[in-house]
Amino acid sequence: MTSVTDTKRPSHHTDTGFENRHPLPEGKKSFFTFFKRRFFGEEDWPKAKHQHGKTPHEAPDLAAIHNPDPTQLQVTWIGHATVLVQYSGLNILTDPVFAKRASPFRYVGPKRYSQPGLRIDQLPKLDLVLLSHNHYDHFDLASLRKIGNAPRYILPLKNGALLQKAGIAPKNYDEMDWDQSLSHGDVTITHVPSNHWSNRTTKDRKEMLWGGYILEFADGYKFYFVGDTGWNERLFTEMGAQYGPFDFGLIPIGAYEPRDFMRNAHTNPEEAVQIMQVMGVKQALAIHWGTFVLTSEPVDEPPVRLASACDAATIAKGDFIAPPIGATRFFAGTTNTARMAGTVSPSAAQ
Repeated sequence: MTSVTDTKRPSHHTDTGFENRHPLPEGKKSFFTFFKRRFFGEEDWPKAKHQHGKTPHEAPDLAAIHNPDPTQLQVTWIGHATVLVQYSGLNILTDPVFAKRASPFRYVGPKRYSQPGLRIDQLPKLDLVLLSHNHYDHFDLASLRKIGNAPRYILPLKNGALLQKAGIAPKNYDEMDWDQSLSHGDVTITHVPSNHWSNRTTKDRKEMLWGGYILEFADGYKFYFVGDTGWNERLFTEMGAQYGPFDFGLIPIGAYEPRDFMRNAHTNPEEAVQIMQVMGVKQALAIHWGTFVLTSEPVDEPPVRLASACDAATIAKGDFIAPPIGATRFFAGTTNTARMAGTVSPSAAQ
């Protein structure tokens, strides 16, 4: 395990934890106001039991998953923010959540209405697991416990003690601060800010850090996992200038209504396109939708709005995709000269 210490406290560190970079006005919001809005507000929230089948599914391409071409990027959307990323001989998993609920409780909390595109026992041997923050729809102890100690875990500051509750030994994880980089073989991993927050209870808000990750491979290929975020123009414009451009990104598009409550926490599809543009992301896969009912928009709305937003921004079809759960898609690596816009493998197409 490694962690960051600095005699001069960074500006996003506080006496009790952390704060967003360039914080946006939050207003009076809390778990209790959210609960009141959720169950007694005017919005008609979808019910999970009525959403089955609304998110398209595709049988996983196990042949490609277990024998990937190291010269091209291969991404498999397992559901929500869980994505298997394969490139340059590495198998990388983001925010693994295979649980039936995104909740600390067995019978209460957001219930999964779309089954994972892969089971844990269908995964290839993992090299890296990237954890963006400690919310239950991104950080599931039961899933992490099943994955075990074989991969190296990368996570934000102060999340290590939580990871240990899943049985992960300190020697197998690294805690990172924003703008810190470390190496895994010939890959450079940088932890970067997102506009969000953390909590596992009603009393630990922002005590553990949150954020996204940039992976730069030896051949120059740059991959960006945004994590969970609201739109913050100043933040993303600065990061785009500092770190961009990127060959590929995982960008969230869902859980955005009611807008007055969710604006600072989750991007809508139009804002996801803005992130793609200001960060200089060439191609992207949409995440954070189609799995749990977290907010009030129709569960099948995000990809429809994404398609319209891409058309309005003249983004080429296939450059920002929202594929079925379980789908494996292929994109050109730096050694491939041909452009592969979300290519479907021959085996998956059959």
